[in-house]
Amino acid sequence: MNLIDKIIDWLDAFGKFKKRINTWYYIKDTQIAFVIILFLVIIFSAFYVMFKSNFNWYWSLLLLLVLVVGGVYALVRFTLNERKNKRTLPITEVETIGLDFNKIVLDNIYYVLRGFEKIDVSKTSIDDFHTVLTKPFNATDSEIHFIATNWVEIRYILEKFKESSGTEYSTFEKSNKLFIEGKRVTAKKLSNNGLRKNPDKHFTDKINNCFPK
Repeated sequence: MNLIDKIIDWLDAFGKFKKRINTWYYIKDTQIAFVIILFLVIIFSAFYVMFKSNFNWYWSLLLLLVLVVGGVYALVRFTLNERKNKRTLPITEVETIGLDFNKIVLDNIYYVLRGFEKIDVSKTSIDDFHTVLTKPFNATDSEIHFIATNWVEIRYILEKFKESSGTEYSTFEKSNKLFIEGKRVTAKKLSNNGLRKNPDKHFTDKINNCFPK
């Protein structure tokens, strides 16, 4: 029975080793390394054969020139094809902020902002707040209007969204639905103005408590 177990362990180990080799082989850098090594082997083999056959030195030089030119040409063609393929890849347009939080999380953040009087409730209801952050841009006319706040506090909130869902500042800007004192929230202003100081600890604690631990 111990022998059977060892055989099974060996087979499992071999399967894992084979999987690692396959993964390593299909890495682009590995394939390029193989091509370079193969190219060098071909050059070495060709020179070795010519040396053994007592060819004149200029034939060796001509062969080297042909191989180098051929290698450079192949590399240039490969690079051009790679760039062409990258240009033809479809660019996916961002159509939504797309936060996938539980509605309670967003509701709690809205209540915190309302409690601090940092959101214009006459222009931004709780449904507007939720819709802007979760629905496609063109699916709603809702907007979020921040008031009596600063870029540091806005950045802190959006940074929390970014940490949890990976949403970039540029996505909030592209939505054209976030405003602070009537001015559109932009990625540049968030990056520049949002780093000048730290928000109040009482404010950050309230925001942090809205997120699940």
